[in-house]
Amino acid sequence: MSRRSTRIASTVIPAATSVVSSKTKSTAASTSSPASKRRAVEKDSEAPKATPVKMVKKAKAEPTPEPEDDGLTRCIWANSSRYPLLQKYHDEEWCVPGGFDRSNRYLFELLILEGAQAGLSWSTVLHKREAYRAAYDNFDYKHIAKTYTSPASNERLLQTNIVKNKLKVEASIVNARLFVELLDEFCPEHTALDDKEGFWHFLEQYKKTPARVLESRATPGYKTSSEESDRLSADLKKRGFKFVGTTIIHAYLVALGIEVEDARHSEPCFKYSAIPKK
Repeated sequence: MSRRSTRIASTVIPAATSVVSSKTKSTAASTSSPASKRRAVEKDSEAPKATPVKMVKKAKAEPTPEPEDDGLTRCIWANSSRYPLLQKYHDEEWCVPGGFDRSNRYLFELLILEGAQAGLSWSTVLHKREAYRAAYDNFDYKHIAKTYTSPASNERLLQTNIVKNKLKVEASIVNARLFVELLDEFCPEHTALDDKEGFWHFLEQYKKTPARVLESRATPGYKTSSEESDRLSADLKKRGFKFVGTTIIHAYLVALGIEVEDARHSEPCFKYSAIPKK
């Protein structure tokens, strides 16, 4: 840069700087003046105000009323009025001497449901009972044995509202086939669904003898198995049945009324007097 250019620059730049500075000061002064402040306030007051959001309280869900207590005293496992299905089962079906229903269909149904109950409460299974009846063609063991023959059948059952346990579903189909085979072998003239002379007579082989009845009465108390359930469990396992351990089979024999000595209704229960004492 020449000396002349240097002199011009030294003269122009300070002048421009002073002009910008003066404009900045005047702008600041104008925005901070009382008049400008009033205009800003008026502008803010004219702007539309946001509508306040009202908080709406959610209505509390009404508690489900408990079923009315009918005043009857039952065995402790069925004494709560909160479980009407359990009470109905206790009152009408459970441990009826001579059997509530001796038909092959009913005996097969209870065998499948007892196996499904493993690890669960009986109340849970009862709530799914209608779903089982729908999924298993009303427990038509002949139909199940003939048509439920592929993995797709198992998957279809698992999509229903039954207990979703693959092993239990597979066991139920195996047990249906073996149930048919057992009836054909043991009582070929009594294989019909509603026949009451078939599987019931097979089960009566595992009823306590008079000597065993006396022995059982001499050792009262809650039992989860017996010599009879041990024998039946072992025999069914030899045939290939699944989910038929001695505890499950003991509960099965009790429920059907085959085994009544080890599972009488407790003394406060209104059905206690219905059980023969001799």
